[in-house]
Amino acid sequence: MTIENFLEQIDLIVTKLGYECVHASIKTEFGRLKVQVLIDTLGGINAGDCELVSGHVNKFLDENQDLPFLNNGRYYLEVSSPGIERPLYKIADYVRFQGREARVRLSELLDGRKTFTGEILSADDSQIILLCDGRDIQIPFEIIKGGNLIFRFNDDKDNNKPSKTRNRRTKK
Repeated sequence: MTIENFLEQIDLIVTKLGYECVHASIKTEFGRLKVQVLIDTLGGINAGDCELVSGHVNKFLDENQDLPFLNNGRYYLEVSSPGIERPLYKIADYVRFQGREARVRLSELLDGRKTFTGEILSADDSQIILLCDGRDIQIPFEIIKGGNLIFRFNDDKDNNKPSKTRNRRTKK
């Protein structure tokens, strides 16, 4: 089994339990191998949700601990919510959160910058468009290294609604 297939199996387990698998990964952190699973659902995630998913994923891991990329069973499992500043991994994430503010980090310079923060205006198979500093910035998806939603605590703005900055857009 490949790592990609292994992670797809974890995604399937989470989905069958009624949750969204935001992301599953295997990485080394502080010298230890970590299997990380980020889950979400409408209304949010609580400790009981994480415990339920953890039990099912842990059973799957135990059955497959002899896989070479699991370090002979020496790993730890982390199941958690993606948090309020949810990471964005796929084009579908950018489509889903159109109208929300995001920070996008790039693997190469674009307009002299590697980081952009702005409202997600649109996304398709090849790019996302952010409204940054009053301008539409087209960012090829292939150079996006990472992205996440931005949460701003502000009494007079509901962070679940589209930004009002769209009205201040200027033409290029």
